Amino acid sequence: MPHRAFGLYVHITWHTRLRQRLIRRADAEVVRAAVHEAAIRCQVHVHELAILSDHVHVLASLRPEGGVVSFIRHAKSESARRINQERGAVFQWARGYFVESLSRTRVRAACDYVARQHLRHPDRVPA
Repeated sequence: MPHRAFGLYVHITWHTRLRQRLIRRADAEVVRAAVHEAAIRCQVHVHELAILSDHVHVLASLRPEGGVVSFIRHAKSESARRINQERGAVFQWARGYFVESLSRTRVRAACDYVARQHLRHPDRVPA
């Protein structure tokens, strides 16, 4: 069996449409579930996740054949679909996203950064 080693780490963020503070506490749980389901589907490992009222941070690692774009697309589309079904209102994510690659030595610091998002943005904690 061939041996493969890889360390592909990324910091991902995406925002609500027009950066509106639309994500409520109940919605945050929907987003969390959708992110984790997309991770399983796309073979992505989520190391840290922060959900604020207007944006999401994910620190993840992925396999070489895994697709970060696929992961983002599934997480965003499924969470928006579920929120819209539950609320009966229109919830939309912005079209874009930000992805930054990280070296293995920066993963711990990036995890800490994502974990502290609620402290950095106390006014954006979903209510």
